[in-house]
Amino acid sequence: MEVQMITSVDELETLCPFKVECLLWGTRKIPDTYGYLGFIPGDGFYLKMVCEEKDPLRTYENHQDPVYRDSAMEAFFMFEPGNERGDHATYLNFEFNANGALLAAYGQKRIYRTYFKPEEMEAFACRAVMEEEQWSVSLRIPVRILEMIYGPLKLGEGSSFACNFYKISETQAVEHYASYAPIRSEVPSFHMPEYFATAKIVKK
Repeated sequence: MEVQMITSVDELETLCPFKVECLLWGTRKIPDTYGYLGFIPGDGFYLKMVCEEKDPLRTYENHQDPVYRDSAMEAFFMFEPGNERGDHATYLNFEFNANGALLAAYGQKRIYRTYFKPEEMEAFACRAVMEEEQWSVSLRIPVRILEMIYGPLKLGEGSSFACNFYKISETQAVEHYASYAPIRSEVPSFHMPEYFATAKIVKK
């Protein structure tokens, strides 16, 4: 995956979109789901994800609510030096529904995660837009918050990190799972950094 450097968030939707289309764990169909990811040097990553879903399930309204029970999209990132994978790799999860409720945390495993503080949640600037035939969410991931977790990062042309993007609902009536990069596990879980895709920052 290539992540292009941009100078303004206004350029985000001029980039080539990535698609969430690997169906998982018995899922037969999901609404078309795709996104755009760009990097502004010295500032941060900008993400927009879009789901062509009419009237999605959206019951949760507050940050850190369990939005994965609604119809949700998710983005996971790992900036471990050397791009190491496995049990000791710290990764971030961002999960959001059509109300703009954001569940965000970081850690090395699915359990015992560290949840972001309210002021950090504000910095992510999570915003949802509900339209008649689709919904979308925009998110900013500041470099300063990444460096709070990892220490100094050399993010620029040629540097790489790991990521994956998901579409999910754990509610039985609308249950479904899909990812950008395939997850080759029989156990349903998105918290598997060993299956994250490698992303490289490039010039636009």
